Amino acid sequence: MRLPLHWVLFLLTAVSYVLYPVWNLPFHPAAQWVLLNLFILLAAGALYSPLSEVSLDLDTTELKDLWPALLLGAAVCLPFWLTPLPTGSDDQSHAGPAAWVLARAAAAAGLDIRLLPLLGLPAAGLLAWGAWRLIKKGVALPDRDTAVVALAAAGNLWFLAERFFGAAGAVGRWETVLRYPPLSKFLYLGAYLLLGVNEAAPRAVQFLFLALAALYLLRLLKLFKAEVPARPALLLFLFFPTFFNLAVSAELEAGTVFFFTAAIYHFIRAARDGAREQFLKCAFWTAAGFFYKQLPLGLLLSFVPALGALWLLRPERRQAWTDGLKALLIPAAIGLPFILLSAALGVRDAALRLGNLLDFRLATLNLLNIYQTAGAAVTALLAAATAWALLRRRSQELWLLLYLTGVYYVMISGTGAAGYIRHSQPFYLAPVFLLALAACAAHAAAPRLRLPLWGGLLGLLLYQAALAPAPYQRKTARNFRENAFPYGEAAQYLKGLGRPGLKIYAPMEVEPSHFYLAKHGLAGKLTWDRGLPPEFSAAAAAERFKAGGYDFLLLPCSPFSGLNTDFAAVAEELKGRGFAEEKLFDYGGNRLLLLKPGRPG
Repeated sequence: MRLPLHWVLFLLTAVSYVLYPVWNLPFHPAAQWVLLNLFILLAAGALYSPLSEVSLDLDTTELKDLWPALLLGAAVCLPFWLTPLPTGSDDQSHAGPAAWVLARAAAAAGLDIRLLPLLGLPAAGLLAWGAWRLIKKGVALPDRDTAVVALAAAGNLWFLAERFFGAAGAVGRWETVLRYPPLSKFLYLGAYLLLGVNEAAPRAVQFLFLALAALYLLRLLKLFKAEVPARPALLLFLFFPTFFNLAVSAELEAGTVFFFTAAIYHFIRAARDGAREQFLKCAFWTAAGFFYKQLPLGLLLSFVPALGALWLLRPERRQAWTDGLKALLIPAAIGLPFILLSAALGVRDAALRLGNLLDFRLATLNLLNIYQTAGAAVTALLAAATAWALLRRRSQELWLLLYLTGVYYVMISGTGAAGYIRHSQPFYLAPVFLLALAACAAHAAAPRLRLPLWGGLLGLLLYQAALAPAPYQRKTARNFRENAFPYGEAAQYLKGLGRPGLKIYAPMEVEPSHFYLAKHGLAGKLTWDRGLPPEFSAAAAAERFKAGGYDFLLLPCSPFSGLNTDFAAVAEELKGRGFAEEKLFDYGGNRLLLLKPGRPG
């Protein structure tokens, strides 16, 4: 089956810039209308772009021999998928919005949110069956002009609905709309419809992204002319400790790794053959990545010097390198509007700290993090595999891979994200790939040692990924309870009280309460204020509680990394100010205390 990429990018642009109301910003209505129609023109440009020359080939034969490895990887991840969302991370920012929207919609329809998969699964099956029937019949896609006119009509009706009814504003405040590109929200929305609003759904999406990235890395191994044992090589990518951590998180970085891997693969293929088709596919995946995260900007910028070097070193194919530069205009046009609007309105900026690169400790921090999170043995294997590749496998493909991931290392080290391993994962692509390349070379050279080779390597990686004690910024079976507070139990208890319209004051910076309110069908049915004033104290909490007319006050009463507030001391003082304990929730030593007005103690 072939998907024409210009249609895919048209739909992505239409959904992400028009349906998702990026145009609904704090501007004059005339400016909003102009911005909306510029986005419609941008979608039309994608539809009429050179991407019409290429298609995405969906070949399931590539997966035929890989299902056992994929199922094994998912089975190892499953226990982690069922654990609570942690407090103090971005999981809430990513997993929460789509769950909240579905919970509000279910409440408005009078539907128990637990029944969503009973509707979502049959609907998805019918859509898939209908699409398959249309494809088998050879039904042609609609005329491009008709599609653009239909989008213009739908977009302008959407604008009028916002003007007269505030419809677009119901999607969220413009700060929320611009905080992250929308593709992940739509994917999580679909996952909840199919799997229900639970902790496993967004994590399964991230596992799928990692599996797709691993498929592209297998293709890259073949591009390097390696003899690839597909199943163990796939497990090597899935069980590499930091990649595995992405697949058990509700954050977005497994998807980031996928878009980087796909774009890099097609760029390296294009540079090898000078193939216009591969440059266009690289442009597509880079553009699609912009709808997911803003980080592909660094990848886009790194392609330009690489093409300049090819222009100088391989002048016989200068027309191909020119075609490559022209193809990059597609992701530039697609990705920059969202980035520029976010930066101009102060929602998301680049967090550039170029001084980091002049500080030896900060400039090498992401290298140190490999050792901290993967362990000494794995780090030594990565270093040995990289050295072996530099000595034995030097080629244009290798230099490009090292260059593209090295430039990303420099870029991420020069931002406020230095030291966060989830943001540095695109840099890990090169060393992890070279480890797999070295393992494939050993596999080909020593047939009798294949079983101990792969058994030892995968056993080591799996231990580091799932069982190692206290790795840096990762969750394993030893520390998965860390910062996991029982907000789900608290939401379930409040639901059990059967009192509509409850008002809860739950001061905290980043916690997954809204996800759990959605999971238990409480979205929109109670008021939840989690505002945490800069100078928080028992007196300030009591004053805010009284002024807001709240029914309960919920406080974390265990040490929490990242916050200096002593909530336990505040809770004790509040008891002396006329608050009584309603319920204490405990999960692995992480406690939440629910207080209510009572007699002074």
